[in-house]
Amino acid sequence: MMTYAQLYRLVQARWIRLLFALPIVLLLLTPSHGQAQSAEPITLRIMSFNIWVGGELVNFGKVVEAIQAAEADIVGLQEATGNTRRLADALGWYANERTQIISRFPLIDPPDSQGLYLFAQVAPGAVVAVANVHLPSGPYGPEAVRDGATLAEVIELEEMTRLPMIAPSLPTLTALAKAGMPVFLTGDFNTPSHRDWPEALIGSRTGLVYSVPWPVTVAVEDAGFVDTYRAAYPDPTKRLGITWSYGYPYPRLKADEVIDRIDFVFAAGAGEVLASEIVGPAGSPEVDIAIAPFPSDHRGVVSTVAVTPHKPPYLVATDKRVVKQGETFVVRYFAPNGEAQDRIAVVTAGGDATTDARMWLPPYEASFSGSVTFGSGALTPGGYEVVLLGDDDDEVARNAFWVVAPTAQPTLQTAQPSFTVGEPITVTWDNAPANRWDWLAIYSAGDPDLYNGYWGYLYTKATVAGRATFDRETLGEELLPPGDYTARLLLDDGYAVLAETDFTVTE
Repeated sequence: MMTYAQLYRLVQARWIRLLFALPIVLLLLTPSHGQAQSAEPITLRIMSFNIWVGGELVNFGKVVEAIQAAEADIVGLQEATGNTRRLADALGWYANERTQIISRFPLIDPPDSQGLYLFAQVAPGAVVAVANVHLPSGPYGPEAVRDGATLAEVIELEEMTRLPMIAPSLPTLTALAKAGMPVFLTGDFNTPSHRDWPEALIGSRTGLVYSVPWPVTVAVEDAGFVDTYRAAYPDPTKRLGITWSYGYPYPRLKADEVIDRIDFVFAAGAGEVLASEIVGPAGSPEVDIAIAPFPSDHRGVVSTVAVTPHKPPYLVATDKRVVKQGETFVVRYFAPNGEAQDRIAVVTAGGDATTDARMWLPPYEASFSGSVTFGSGALTPGGYEVVLLGDDDDEVARNAFWVVAPTAQPTLQTAQPSFTVGEPITVTWDNAPANRWDWLAIYSAGDPDLYNGYWGYLYTKATVAGRATFDRETLGEELLPPGDYTARLLLDDGYAVLAETDFTVTE
């Protein structure tokens, strides 16, 4: 079990990550981008699905089957642990590893989003926005209630753990919705809904001993989002919609297990919620779409919503953040003119697209919205950007990507082999996969416990190469005591070690 000191360090690290992730949404609010909605209303099925440590614990094929049976259009995954693109490939879909979102529609990682949200291009020049979260799992609020915590203690726990992880991103998503963009927020929130803990349900199940206004869902709804499941089933006394957990496998459940609805599909700026369904083990309560054997300890939720897609801002984005040298890569764009004066250029990071372009193409067939395909064979490993140029070669948008050698392996090193007590620990990395939740952690040397053994951790902020410092915010006021340590680079919010390096701390 994570200690409160570890939890505090976790919260501080993730708080900084989310502040970094806040994008500028002014582009969406300027007159040139605040155009009328661009398409007829359509119906989308949006799914949230925690697939349980990469989807491998039961049967990966059943994860594919569950999504197919749900007839989902867009899925926010949690615990994909490196299998996001593998799952999309099995479905014949598009993938964005950075956010663990897959879709039957092309996905665009827009400039300045910093991995907070994507656009799903549901029609040419028409998009919806999708964000996906996986909030900290422990200490778990309903278990605190079960174990005798007071209401004030439970609220404080939520405000210390999960609320700081979601609150900084809400203004950005709300601004998108207010600009006319339909926005979906999926995730394993690891907290119940305030709508599911009314006075009328007290005593109805283990742990529900008093009503709780759970802060995370209150904040999300206050930001203008609709809980799509509760829109479809307003009365929790008639339908609970439990997503975690009826046991794994069902009906194997511990005697004191708390069960609740903690997986959500929220919508803002969208239209009518037409339906919401539970995807889960055959025979489990209130299951709408049954799979046997079911591949996860979480049940999925899929909601059907009528939306009117919106025109995106002018943008340019690669389909992959990391391109192996020699591979092709697709660049999607929404251009101001759709004529020959528009160009999509590839430059080294920070380069001038009018003078330093390595290669460029016009939008094909004078199309304002579409894609072009480049090859990376002439690009040496390093950082690059795609740049959209409009009238008179004015720069409209740019977006970063990396090229790595075909045989490149992740590496990690500390700034020096030895540090003194009280000295921050600086690490650098290269050839990381650039997932949003790739992370760095410090362990005692020789400690094999990847799950509980870390002293502190930081995220790579979806970069291939970078530098980070473990300081008092991540390691506590006293930093590390004397001893031998190992710094590790781990994959995509999971525990697969990609690289490690040893160092010491001395008096």
